Amino acid sequence: MRMLQLDLRLAKPMRTLLALVLTAMLLAPSAALAESESVWSVARNQERAGTFGGLTLHLDGNDSTVSMEYENLPKIIETYTATWCTNCVASEGAMSEAVEDFDVVQILYHRHWYEIEDPFGSNSTEERWVSLYGESSENEVGLERAAPTSVIDGARMHTGSTPTGESLISDYDLSLSVGNLAWFMGGEIQFSVNVIADVSTFSWSFDNLAFACADECPTQKTTAWLMFVEDSANFEDGSNGLDDYRHVLHESIMLEGSNSSLTTDVPVAWDGDDMTAILLIDWEIESSESGFELPGVGIATFLSLLVAVPLARAIRED
Repeated sequence: MRMLQLDLRLAKPMRTLLALVLTAMLLAPSAALAESESVWSVARNQERAGTFGGLTLHLDGNDSTVSMEYENLPKIIETYTATWCTNCVASEGAMSEAVEDFDVVQILYHRHWYEIEDPFGSNSTEERWVSLYGESSENEVGLERAAPTSVIDGARMHTGSTPTGESLISDYDLSLSVGNLAWFMGGEIQFSVNVIADVSTFSWSFDNLAFACADECPTQKTTAWLMFVEDSANFEDGSNGLDDYRHVLHESIMLEGSNSSLTTDVPVAWDGDDMTAILLIDWEIESSESGFELPGVGIATFLSLLVAVPLARAIRED
C-alpha cells in the first residue's frame, strides 16, 4: 500500500517532467533552424514555399512508370551554372561531397539568355529560374541569374562559392538536413510515360497526398513541372575546364493539375542516350488575411504533439 502511495505521489512530477522534455524536443528543431538560417537566404522571398518530387524516368523509347511514397522522396537541388564559370567548379565539387549521405536529385540550369559560349540552356529553363528565384537572387547578389547559385528543396538559396559557415560542404550539408517543409504528411506520387511511334505522353498523379492540417487550414498551392535533364553532356570548349557537364537541364514545362497527362516532344540529348524526365512539384502556402501563419511540422513533431497534449491535460486535471 505504501508503495502504491509512493507511485501516485511520483506520477504527477513524472508527467510534468515528460511534458517538459517533449516540449523541448518540439522547440529544438525550430530553434536550430532559426539559428542556421544565416547560412542561406530564402529562395522565393516567401518562407512557406518550396519544391518536392524528383521522380525520374529514363527515356529510352519504352513505356516507363515510377511511384514513390511522399516520405521517401529525394531532396531536390537546383543549381544555376555556366560552362565558363570557374568558381562553379568549386561549388559544384563541394555539393558533390555534401550529397554523399543523402538521396538527392540534381538539376543544373545553364545560362542561355545573352550567352555566347554555353550551349545547354533554353528559354524555358531561364524562365523557370527567373520566375521562382530571380527576385531573391537579385536581392542577394544584384543579378536574377548568377552562377553559381544553388537552391535546395526550392527553399534555401546559396549564392557564390564563398562559405558562410565553416566550409561550403558544411553549409550545404546543413541546408540538406532541413528537408522538405511542405505541409503534407504522406501519400503516393506516380509518374509515367507512354510511347507510341516516338510520341511521348507523360502522366502524373499526386492528388492523394494528405494535407498536414486539421481545420482552419491555409491554402496550399501546388504546381507540377516536367523537367528534361541529360545525365551527362560533353563540351570540351567550356572554358572552366570541366568538359563533362552533369545533370544538364534542357527544357522545363509547367504542367496543369495534380492528376493529368501531357503529350510533348522529348528534347534531343546533346550526346549519348541519357535523357531523363523529372517530375517536380512546387508548393506555396498562401498568406492568410490576418497575415498569421503556423509553421509546417514534420511527422516526428506531429506525433510528439499527440503525446504532449494529453499529458498537459492530465497535469491540469491533477
